[in-house]
Amino acid sequence: MRYAVIDRSGWLGDAARRDIIATDVATLLDALAGTAPADPVLAESLAARGTFEARAVDLIHTLSVESGRLRAPVTLHERFAAWWMEHPDTVRAAAPEVSFTRFVEVYPARPLGRLARLVADGSLDGYFIVPDDSVATGEAPRFVGSRAAGSGIEAWYGEVTEALVARQRVLEANEGA
Repeated sequence: MRYAVIDRSGWLGDAARRDIIATDVATLLDALAGTAPADPVLAESLAARGTFEARAVDLIHTLSVESGRLRAPVTLHERFAAWWMEHPDTVRAAAPEVSFTRFVEVYPARPLGRLARLVADGSLDGYFIVPDDSVATGEAPRFVGSRAAGSGIEAWYGEVTEALVARQRVLEANEGA
């Protein structure tokens, strides 16, 4: 399913995107654990797991949103991020549980009227509207689209955002204490 996100909160959509990428990277590395990948970037990434992941996730996020490429990756996190962007089929084959085997976010999200037309013509399966303040209201992102039934996209994205909202509530409660 191809989906977009209209983020009215200013943070939750981006945080969800980063969390999804981090989970997918961990899923791939978990799937490769105990193997000896032929690809040197993957072999080095497994050996250095944990020391580069956060930086790689940040870079993959940036490259994904900006549809970018690295010209001359040097560090491990740069080489892994470049590899990730260039080998989505290899990622899917090695780790069929990564989210983008089922759900692919389309960037950048268009204005609502344009998104509605993309859903109507089948170019997009739907989009989420992230409310202004889920932390205060408890309101979940709303999916708009006709093909969500049976896909699990609403439950999947809802779980991701619910965990982030809960984490933010704890942070805000601790700040006030």
